[in-house]
Amino acid sequence: MTISVIRRFKNIYSVGVCIAIPPQKPTPVPTGVPKTGYMIESMVTATAHNIREELEGREPSHKGTWNALCLADFGDSGIAFLAMPQIPPRNVQWSSRGKWVHWAKIAYEKYFMRKVRKGLSEPFYERLPLKVMGIMRLKKS
Repeated sequence: MTISVIRRFKNIYSVGVCIAIPPQKPTPVPTGVPKTGYMIESMVTATAHNIREELEGREPSHKGTWNALCLADFGDSGIAFLAMPQIPPRNVQWSSRGKWVHWAKIAYEKYFMRKVRKGLSEPFYERLPLKVMGIMRLKKS
C-alpha cells in the first residue's frame, strides 16, 4: 500500500523518527537505525528545499547528508560522536567520552533554546565552523 501511495502522490514527505531505515544486516532482535538530531535536521532541510522547488514547478533536487553529530549525556559524563554519513560505508567516524560531554551538552542545550527563541535555524556562526570541519546538512549537487 505504501509504495502505491508514493507512486500516486509524489509530494508526500516524511522525516525524522517516522522514517524506518533498515539495518545493514539482520539482527537477532529486530532493530532500526537510530537517528540523531543533526541527521533529522539534514532530512528536514532537504525536504523544505524540495517542497519549495515543487511549489515553483521544478523537480526536487536536494538530498540530506545523513551525517550524525551527537552529544549523549549520561548524567555526569557522556559520549560525543561524529559519523559521516551515519549509514556505512563511512568517510569519517570519531568518538570521545568524558565529563566534558556533560558540560558541552548543557552549553549546547542553552545555545539551542536561545537559537529557537530567536527563530534562527542555522546562523552563520554555526554553519561556518561545521563547514570548516566538513560537516554539511545537504549533499553537494
